[in-house]
Amino acid sequence: MKGTLEGIRVLDMARVLSGPHCSMILGDLGAEVIKIEKPGEGDMVRANYPRVNGTSTYYYAHNRNKKSMTLNFRKPGAKEIFLKLVAESDVVVENFRAGTMEAMGLGYDVLKAVNPGIILTRISGFGQDGPYSNRTCFDGAAQAMSGLMDITGEEDGSPTMIGTYVVDYATGLYAVIGTLAALHAREKTGKGQVVDVALLDTAVSLMHTAVPDYLNLGSVFTRVGNNDRYAWPSKVYEASDGRWAYIHCGMDNTFAAMMKIIGHEELITDERTATREARSTRESRALCEGLIGEWVRCNTADEVIAVVSQQGIPCAKVSKVPEMVENEQIRHRNMIRKVPVEGGEDVYITGPVIHFSDQKCEEVATPPRLGEHTARILEQLGYAPNEIQDMFERGII
Repeated sequence: MKGTLEGIRVLDMARVLSGPHCSMILGDLGAEVIKIEKPGEGDMVRANYPRVNGTSTYYYAHNRNKKSMTLNFRKPGAKEIFLKLVAESDVVVENFRAGTMEAMGLGYDVLKAVNPGIILTRISGFGQDGPYSNRTCFDGAAQAMSGLMDITGEEDGSPTMIGTYVVDYATGLYAVIGTLAALHAREKTGKGQVVDVALLDTAVSLMHTAVPDYLNLGSVFTRVGNNDRYAWPSKVYEASDGRWAYIHCGMDNTFAAMMKIIGHEELITDERTATREARSTRESRALCEGLIGEWVRCNTADEVIAVVSQQGIPCAKVSKVPEMVENEQIRHRNMIRKVPVEGGEDVYITGPVIHFSDQKCEEVATPPRLGEHTARILEQLGYAPNEIQDMFERGII
């Protein structure tokens, strides 16, 4: 069985994370993804450390299920080759600063002229228009400007970045959703369009109820550490073995179950703690968290989770990476994959997240070597071997 996007060709001009992550997911779903890279260098993250087989693990993490073609747009003839590819493709993904494609002579109007059905998925820091559109933006800047950084961290601590590039990841996901919607619309209209996704917009969308809370109620989100914002108690507790256990017993039913576990059933009906609203006060939270913390400290983290999970209370031992990659559920879902690398040692990467009952979209192709598929793709476009060799000698590929 083939993937759900079989027959769709994606030209991936993106680099680093958000764009490559978008195109990788499209590749996971069965699209043919051709990664367009600069000869001799490729995606800048190829050079990042640490490396396996001389290639960055950063690159391996976001470029499975793709082909690699080198093309130097500073050389005459490169634009012509790219437009031939556009004529036979469905989607172009790019994450340059706004206006870069136009400066290259490859704006949407140019692409549309050779392929009216082409979809241009554009990922940028601030969008294709607006007063900030020409600014450079990284994930951390979007976290800072959106307020995500200000609401993350301990209550009395400093603003804190989230532990991974969550805005880049989420922006890539929004870009996938937009691309799929545009492909669906094309089925009805026959026309392509531009999909415009921005890191800052994504970061704002991740702020949960911060906007309506403030604009409607005048209530401002603050840092709450590891606590839940709407149900208490909910945090991580240190166990007797020095490991940490996350326990969320903020709903009334799970709170009652937790109080039975720790031997404080009187708090189930105590007016200070009986309801979620009552437990919202600093004093009530401190009381509950203190008692739970005392019980947790008398047990190992594994013992805590064994008891608490049986009562239907959301909980988990805080895993270190070596434990996470051996987790039986994660392994069962095929989220850890080992892929072969030509001329080098096999590489471990994460696997596709989406599973289908009828289509097979779970195969993983090794992230490609720089320019690995250039000659083959050019041959498919009709170029003869001597023409391809000439392009190489002229530095076009």
